[in-house]
Amino acid sequence: MKHAEKYGVVDGVLDMFFNPVEKPYVTAAGTGVIRVAGAMGLGLSKFERLTGGVDMEDITNQIDEMLANPAVRRIAFNVSSPGGTVLGTPELADKVAGIPLPTMAYTKDLMASGAVYAFSQANQVVASNSAYVGSIGVIMVDESYAAYYEQIGLKMEIFRAGKYKAANVAGEGYSDEMRAEEQARIEAMHEQFKQVVLRKRSMANRADMEGQIFTGEEAAAKNLITGLATSFASALASFEGSDGQDAKRITMAKTGKKAKAIAKPLASEVEDDVLELLTPRQKEMVDSYIDIEETFGAFDQSTGPDGAHYAPVSPFASEGLLCQNCVFYRGPRGCGIVAGDIDPNGICKLWVIPQLG
Repeated sequence: MKHAEKYGVVDGVLDMFFNPVEKPYVTAAGTGVIRVAGAMGLGLSKFERLTGGVDMEDITNQIDEMLANPAVRRIAFNVSSPGGTVLGTPELADKVAGIPLPTMAYTKDLMASGAVYAFSQANQVVASNSAYVGSIGVIMVDESYAAYYEQIGLKMEIFRAGKYKAANVAGEGYSDEMRAEEQARIEAMHEQFKQVVLRKRSMANRADMEGQIFTGEEAAAKNLITGLATSFASALASFEGSDGQDAKRITMAKTGKKAKAIAKPLASEVEDDVLELLTPRQKEMVDSYIDIEETFGAFDQSTGPDGAHYAPVSPFASEGLLCQNCVFYRGPRGCGIVAGDIDPNGICKLWVIPQLG
C-alpha cells in the first residue's frame, strides 16, 4: 500500500469514529438538507474538525453543490451550534441570504451567536420550544500578565512602530488607546451583526440583541424566529408543504376580470364563495394585490418598500385580524401573496378579511 493511500484510509477511519458528520442529502420532495453541528470556524484543521468544529467553507461548498443539483427545489439547514469566529461569518450570512431558492433553518437545541448571524438569513427560522436562540453580540477575551510579571520581577521590553501594533503582545497589557480601539472595533462588529439580523428578521427589536439567550418560544414571541416545531422532521414537512402548489397550474377566478392560468409558487387562489363575502372595495384590493404578485412576485415579510410588514403575532387578534382569516392565507403556514413561513396567528398590512359578523 502506498504511503498516501495508507494514511488516506486512516483519516477515513478517524472521521468515521471521532467525527461522524451527517452528509448533505436531498429528500424525495426536492429539499437539500445541510447539517450544521458544532462551533463554526474558517479553514479548520483536521484536529479541529475531529473535535467537533464545522468549517464555514464546507457549508458554502455544500450550498453550491445543492444549487448545482437540478433536483433541489429548496434548502433546509439543520443547526446545532453555539456560533464561532467572526472571521467568515458575515460572508456565510450573505451566502445564505442570497440563495435563490426557498430556505429554512431549524434548531432543536442551540442556535446562538454566529449561528444566528448566518442562519437568521433563511426565509424561515424555526426552533423547538425549549431550544436556546440568541446571544446576538460579540466578545473577545484576552489575558494580561503584567501584574504577574511585576510580581515575579520579570520586565518585558517591547519595541513597536505604530501605537496599536501587536496590542497585549506577550501579555504586556493594553494602553488606554489600545483598549478604546479594541472596544470600538467590537461595537462596530456588534452593530453589523444587528443590521444583518434585521435584514431578514425586520420585526425583531434591537433591545433583544444585547447578548441575551431566549428559549425558542421566547424567540418566536420576539420575532427573532418565524415558527416553532418539535423536530426537524416536522419543520421539514411544513417547509416542503408550504410551497406544495408550485408544480400546479391554478385557474384563478378573479372578480370581474377574465380568469387566467398561473404557474408559480404560492399563486393566489380565492374561491368564489369567499369573494361573495367581500365588499366591492375589498374585491378591488384582491384584484390589485394579485396583479402585483403576478407582475413582481410575492411580497417579502419586511417593512421595506416591497414588504408586507408581517408580524407573526397579531396585535389585533381580539378583533379577528389574523392571517388564518385572510382570503390569501394558504394553510398550514403559507400565503398567496407574501413569501415565507406564515403563522396563522400573524397579520400584515395586506390583509383582506371578510366581515362575518
